[in-house]
Amino acid sequence: MLRLLASSLVLLLLSAGPPARAQQIDRVEIVEWGIFQHEQMGVTPAPLAATGKTNLVTNVRIQQVTTTIPALVGMKFGFRFTVVGSPAGALVNLKCITRFPSQGITNPNTGKRFSSSEFHSSAVIGVTTYRGYGFDYDWEVEPGPWTLEVWHEGRKLAEKTFMVTRLVSSAE
Repeated sequence: MLRLLASSLVLLLLSAGPPARAQQIDRVEIVEWGIFQHEQMGVTPAPLAATGKTNLVTNVRIQQVTTTIPALVGMKFGFRFTVVGSPAGALVNLKCITRFPSQGITNPNTGKRFSSSEFHSSAVIGVTTYRGYGFDYDWEVEPGPWTLEVWHEGRKLAEKTFMVTRLVSSAE
């Protein structure tokens, strides 16, 4: 009986296949940054985001390589990045944090002031992904340094700071 139990255990272990390989994230490489254009294909709730949602986008394309962003509704900025690690093609969960200028921004619908905003997203190891922010509302447009960060399991993997500036009129 003991021999039958041992044989059954060996067969069960062999049929289970090789053990799953753990994900290893070495780093994130920022490959492009600046002002982008894209199409919105939906929204997803994000309770820790200043707007309460994040936009799902497609057809992302760079318009201008820069870290200086005009303070205008409709402006979209950010960076493309690649997660470097193994196994290639594995899906990883990321936390994306946006740090606002020191005065923060206030959502008039909730009355809540935010110094940062965050949401969760995913990326595929070895595939270039977009991380950005778009000014959808007047109340979001705040001049100063905006920092976009990407985190994984408590470790900051990438950050890029953009200076949002008001346009200066040359008319007198």
